[in-house]
Amino acid sequence: MFISANFINNVTETLRKFHSIWYNNLIRRIGGHFILELKEISVADKELFESYMSRPYYRGSECAFGNLFMWQTCYDIFWTEAHGFLVLKVKRNDVDFFLQPFGGKDEDLPLLMKEIKEYHNGKPFEIHGIYDDGRERLLKAFPDLEITDDRDNWDYVYLQQNLATLAGRKYHGKKNHCNAFVKEHPDYVYEEMNRSNIEECLAFGDMWCERRMSDDPSLVCEKCAIHEALDNFEALKLRGGVIRIDGKVEAFSFGEKINDDTAVLHVEKANPEIRGLYAVINRDFAKNAWGDVTYLNREEDMGHEGLRIAKESYKPEFMVKKYSTIFK
Repeated sequence: MFISANFINNVTETLRKFHSIWYNNLIRRIGGHFILELKEISVADKELFESYMSRPYYRGSECAFGNLFMWQTCYDIFWTEAHGFLVLKVKRNDVDFFLQPFGGKDEDLPLLMKEIKEYHNGKPFEIHGIYDDGRERLLKAFPDLEITDDRDNWDYVYLQQNLATLAGRKYHGKKNHCNAFVKEHPDYVYEEMNRSNIEECLAFGDMWCERRMSDDPSLVCEKCAIHEALDNFEALKLRGGVIRIDGKVEAFSFGEKINDDTAVLHVEKANPEIRGLYAVINRDFAKNAWGDVTYLNREEDMGHEGLRIAKESYKPEFMVKKYSTIFK
């Protein structure tokens, strides 16, 4: 099935328009005052978000401002501040939910939950992306609340040193893939992502997504998200790595630092026809871009068996566990 560039652009523009219309309908007046004045995320909000999320104990991918910014159109992400909390609303797989509240005081959680319930006209609502600390806070305020594991959305966190060196017997297979690549492409070049190569990375990302859209329509959204990120690369303080073979971009990856010891890696794309290339961009990016952190979060597997096998094969140091609940 062939998908034209015009079709992709039309879908992307429709997503943007729908996002804006949906936002305009979000603000509701209840009892003469506004409830949850939700708004779009702008680059200017980065410092405010990080004042809530940049904590030593937060290592989850939801705490990466760039992650929220780049996916906001695809997942209808909106935010507000209420009762001292940062509140984020998301829509994914046709399900509306809130992320765990960040900041605020424990004693004010009932006030916040009451306001969210009013926003939902008294109907039940869901909270996802609850970390261990959020689980404790919610159970302290609501002892009878049922909170369940959300294994498909647990983040895989690795030691930077392990991914950068692939040292030890447990990485023997990965190192073999890298060695095979280097033997076949001894003159390959790794370079830092910057203004000089971002347009080439965008073109490669577009091609990668477009070739697979007929089998996976969600890649229309991913293409849009990659553009949102790379179009704002410097403002979002992202870091990226690029691999060239014979002068041509054949792989790239990018992510961001979320606190003093942790970075979250958002996107990794490579030519799958080149043996060992994914292993090399993974290794070289970890080695060259992230020497100042201890941990690299490579995000969740979303319940995809292939992704789970791939992520587990790199031997995570630990998982960022996440939970979900329904407030009735």
